[in-house]
Amino acid sequence: MSRPNLLLRDAALGYASRGIPVLPLHYPLPHRGDLQALTGDQQLPSPAVKASCSCRDPGCGQVGKHPLGSLIPHGVKDATTNRARILAWWTRHPQANIGLATGHTFDVLDVDGPTGAQAIGQLAAAHGLASSGPLVRTGGGGWHFYLTPTGLGNIHPRDLEQVDWRGRGGYVVAPPSRHASGYPYRWLAGRALDTPPGQVPSVLLQRLQPRQLQRPTGPDQLPTATDGSGERYARAALAQELARVAAAPVGERNRQLWESTRNLYNLVASGALDHREVDHALLAAAERCGLLAEEPRQTRRTLASGRQVGLAHLGRPRQPTSPERTHASPPLSAAGERTTDGR
Repeated sequence: MSRPNLLLRDAALGYASRGIPVLPLHYPLPHRGDLQALTGDQQLPSPAVKASCSCRDPGCGQVGKHPLGSLIPHGVKDATTNRARILAWWTRHPQANIGLATGHTFDVLDVDGPTGAQAIGQLAAAHGLASSGPLVRTGGGGWHFYLTPTGLGNIHPRDLEQVDWRGRGGYVVAPPSRHASGYPYRWLAGRALDTPPGQVPSVLLQRLQPRQLQRPTGPDQLPTATDGSGERYARAALAQELARVAAAPVGERNRQLWESTRNLYNLVASGALDHREVDHALLAAAERCGLLAEEPRQTRRTLASGRQVGLAHLGRPRQPTSPERTHASPPLSAAGERTTDGR
């Protein structure tokens, strides 16, 4: 196995050792020796430099970015931290790119190319946001900002062109994987995974929520289903309660889990949410904050108690509060920072 391939395998194992679920992705096949070395000073590639995908589909629009179906037929659902399985995957496909499942230890803001960089740069400048958390320069000239998990899924932030949010059920390509251009993904100097994930600025969180949810309803009446606002309210409540559980500090996790369970099962009792979805999502949030692994029996007792109270007392749950009040506004980054290789 060549040294570049060993780097991919060892990186995949390193991510898994941090508790990050890993999945193997297809990889670019070079034309005329286009792939560049993993080290050394380089400029961003010319758009004319392209590679085909190992999936062998000539029309593939996601070169080196989609799951290797022969190894993981269920895609990101098959992501794992199991060392033996990861070794087996990269033994069979030593050139496989590395995918990291999002929504567990971090979410990722995916900024694509100059258009995305301009959009996020304008947002940062308008609201005085600076940079925090791990940061990746992609092989195609984009940016991946690693931020605290929100409990949200994969979303396109409102009014931010070429910017996407990767959360529950999503994944991102990780260093030192290769882009179709031939250049590798790289951690920004001093901004690898040793850096804690950045906090999500409230102004960005607002753009991840449906616009209607920013206007609070009256104090004594839930939105009705006649105009669809009831469902929108319920989805917002679900996302925000899950985010509260996932971000709860040690010493407050059980209390927050109970309160969020009670609030969400109020909505289950009213028919606004499905009990299976809520139960599964709360377990996942308890896992993200570490509670399920550390106190599995107590966690399930907390869930059962909150569920019982929420179902028995049908009424108005806590109003989902404005992101301005539930999230601090630490820095997001403007693009244009430099990587270790000067890009």
